[in-house]
Amino acid sequence: MEKKLIKLSDRSILEVKGNESEKFLQGIITCNVEKIKNKSSYGSILTPQGKLLYDFMISRKANKFFIDISKSNIDNFIKLLNMYKLRSNLTLTKRDDLSVFVDIDNNNVDMENIDPRLATIGLRKILDSNYEHCSNDEILYEKKLIKLGIAEVGDEIKPGEIFPIEANLDYLNGIDFQKGCFIGQEVSSRMYRKGKAKKRIVGFTSNDSFTNNDELVINDRTIGTVIKKIESYGIALIKIDKLVNPERETITITSKDKKKKIDINMPSFFPI
Repeated sequence: MEKKLIKLSDRSILEVKGNESEKFLQGIITCNVEKIKNKSSYGSILTPQGKLLYDFMISRKANKFFIDISKSNIDNFIKLLNMYKLRSNLTLTKRDDLSVFVDIDNNNVDMENIDPRLATIGLRKILDSNYEHCSNDEILYEKKLIKLGIAEVGDEIKPGEIFPIEANLDYLNGIDFQKGCFIGQEVSSRMYRKGKAKKRIVGFTSNDSFTNNDELVINDRTIGTVIKKIESYGIALIKIDKLVNPERETITITSKDKKKKIDINMPSFFPI
């Protein structure tokens, strides 16, 4: 029996087509478009000041590129690309006939469709939107990302709020620092060369209740904010250089009288 894939209703597909599409994308996004062959890549587009605007998966077929991006961001993303493309010979088409499907239980058998960020996330495919052998258990996918300590631009990270390195794109194959110029490249490269970001998105576990944007405090000093929490797992943007024992730290919320305990879980993809 064929296994059902999970359909991601919060993702949309943008087709970029034309003779100059590769050259155009190569000059503005963070991943190396020239290296995209059989497998998809993870990338982003930044502000000129180096802040993370939109992140996405990108794949290609011949001279067509397919960008898998948050549905809430696609219209603004298209406007931004239209602003940059000037007279480039390419077209931008929103493909409502295509959707994103995932298999979170893949055992690395289908390497061509493996999630480019982290193999343990599972498979990711672009299929016809009417593909019937699927489920709508998107919460399972969300839980897996949170357990792994991964956030995406959309409902979790707002466009233009943080730097890509703070969102761990350097650890998740989202930036190619060897490819040459892209928008915001100078700031990103400078942060990368310094070696250690002061803030990072990390995972945490807690039996206490939290809401998005709750402040995390140690000894009356704010060290971060909650991004999202599902059941006992969450992700937060933390000043990791302020943690005394980053593998296990007790943190309290300033807006609450009751102390709430969090166990910090440094993502497995962080370098040792």
